[in-house]
Amino acid sequence: MKLYLITFIAAICCYSASAQERAERHIRFDFIKGDSTRLSFNEQFNLIEDSCSQVYRYAHVDIQNKIFTGPFTDVSHADPKLIITQGAYNIDGLKDGPFIINYLNGNLQAKGSFKNGVFDGKWDVYYDNGKPQISFEANDRDIKIIDEWDNKGIKTVTNGNGIYRADLGFLYWQGKLLNGRPDGKWKSKRASDNADFSSEVYKNGVFQKGMALSEYTDEPRMALISPSNFPFITAEKFQLSDNPCDGTKTNVFVDAHFTGPLPTLTNRIDHLVYDYLRTPNLMILADEITLEGEVNVHGDISKLHGTTSNVNAVLIQTLIGLLQKLPRLTPATLNGNPVKQGFAISFKFSGGYYRFNYKFLPVPH
Repeated sequence: MKLYLITFIAAICCYSASAQERAERHIRFDFIKGDSTRLSFNEQFNLIEDSCSQVYRYAHVDIQNKIFTGPFTDVSHADPKLIITQGAYNIDGLKDGPFIINYLNGNLQAKGSFKNGVFDGKWDVYYDNGKPQISFEANDRDIKIIDEWDNKGIKTVTNGNGIYRADLGFLYWQGKLLNGRPDGKWKSKRASDNADFSSEVYKNGVFQKGMALSEYTDEPRMALISPSNFPFITAEKFQLSDNPCDGTKTNVFVDAHFTGPLPTLTNRIDHLVYDYLRTPNLMILADEITLEGEVNVHGDISKLHGTTSNVNAVLIQTLIGLLQKLPRLTPATLNGNPVKQGFAISFKFSGGYYRFNYKFLPVPH
């Protein structure tokens, strides 16, 4: 089989310390046949130069839409016989079907199934020494924790009951489980200093309210399953490693992004504004408005305001109120540390219809 090598100058938001200049990185996409390719990743599943890779991914890539489609296999660069991840994506780039995930040492990390991008059915997660960590069941977007063990092998949750902690990177959630679901008051804390971050209240697994910068009652922000147990998912971002193979350090900035339970941020925005913007008095509009604000270090969209003065103030304030109900985003990061980032969204009305687009703004350093 003939191997075609294509070199890309990878372009993500990698900035130097002194100016917003994109760092050029030469990352190979080795196309074997058609859309079948081999990509090089580091241990965190960020793209890296081939000579420094730890994982090879053999997959089908839709370059235009930046998604994986069909079956894929991740193998160890050092030992190609060692499978790291094996699974499949559907035509829309969503994880679908059974998955096996292993650590680089060969031990099983997790096994279970996805359906249309979300967990489906029974999942078992393990520590890198082979001991069990979590067992949970998923039905659509409903997660039920069955059992959990700490890293010393002590069982902390049995048959869905006990104190549970979900580590989510720079913060963690902790609280009581009742029959596998949250109950009572749960708190999120910063992992760096255990300082309180936010809280949510549940009753028999049903979300009641939450408190971050202000109270919210629309939907929970908490996640029970840590993404660190599924490192291969990072590959879906096609994100560069912090350091190239020559060891040169660049300040790496990653945009704020949505990782919540719904498919996309666009879908969530449309869900919030649709009923209001389809009311008869707005169907006659022929205008465009832009709202600007920021995604703060907590991931909340805040400080929204209209940038034009000749637009109906009620329309602007209503849209701001609706958009503030959006789920918490994953905040932008600079070298892994959360930073605030500007956010803008424009709505265009014409012929009885509306459309919108949003963007995250560059961050000065």
